[in-house]
Amino acid sequence: MLPRPTSAEEEASRRTVLTVAAAAIAITAVSSSAVLVRWIDASPVALAFWRTAGGALILAGPSWRSDSRPSRSQWPSLGLAGVALGVHFATWLASLELTSVAASVTLVSTAPLIIALYLLLMGRSPGLRTWLAIALALVGTAVITSGDFGQADQALLGDGLALIGAAAMAVYLTVGARLRATLTTSVYASRTYAVAALAMVPVIVAFDIDLWGYSTTTWLAIGAMIAGPQLAGHTVFNSLLQRLGSVTVSLTLLVEPLGASLLVWLIFAELPPMTALIGAPLVLLGLAIHIRGTNR
Repeated sequence: MLPRPTSAEEEASRRTVLTVAAAAIAITAVSSSAVLVRWIDASPVALAFWRTAGGALILAGPSWRSDSRPSRSQWPSLGLAGVALGVHFATWLASLELTSVAASVTLVSTAPLIIALYLLLMGRSPGLRTWLAIALALVGTAVITSGDFGQADQALLGDGLALIGAAAMAVYLTVGARLRATLTTSVYASRTYAVAALAMVPVIVAFDIDLWGYSTTTWLAIGAMIAGPQLAGHTVFNSLLQRLGSVTVSLTLLVEPLGASLLVWLIFAELPPMTALIGAPLVLLGLAIHIRGTNR
């Protein structure tokens, strides 16, 4: 007869199930970004502003009620994370207008390599299994992106913007993993979202970017972007940073290209290129290897 699980084991199992469920919800939410962008007739910078400003306003209430408060020494890190998040959204949303959804979403999800290299420079190598996972994921992204070579120059420009977005996301997750050790999700997210929105104001003013006068469809899609990808997506990933760490969270985001391509296919009947169909399984295999190695 098998021994009955202890209360500690049952609690650990329950936490694991909740973590997996939260990650699945967050992945689905962020995957919907590529679909919602199609219904938004606004500048990528304006969209990045509204989704971060909206997220900050909604989280302001829970943040105010929290006993957690950032110390004076933490504000520079919060500022860095917020600016990085603003750069991530602005560059990635712009890339969606220039290159294929599969290429854009996959390339912007290559943050794990940048995080792993940073950890290596800090003397904290992620381990052989994680390096193998990252290598497989990067081969997959290279295959997906190869479909854009020989296409219009704007496709390669879109790929470049997506990679800048990946670097910015790596900074955001790395800094966030440290801050989330002491700050609650609402406190951390509300402040970084607010900084991200403020960081885009000079760009909006300099380039005279319109923030108003949109159609009803665009405003509804912006609202859905705030509720879905921003709150149910990025905010949930922020809550997982404390338990999973920046490398695992960034690798989990590698499922987004598959989810985004699937949603675009289901809603717009837009088939992903063959290179995406070949490369996506490699990305998923890399994620599976890493997750299995973490025993989470």
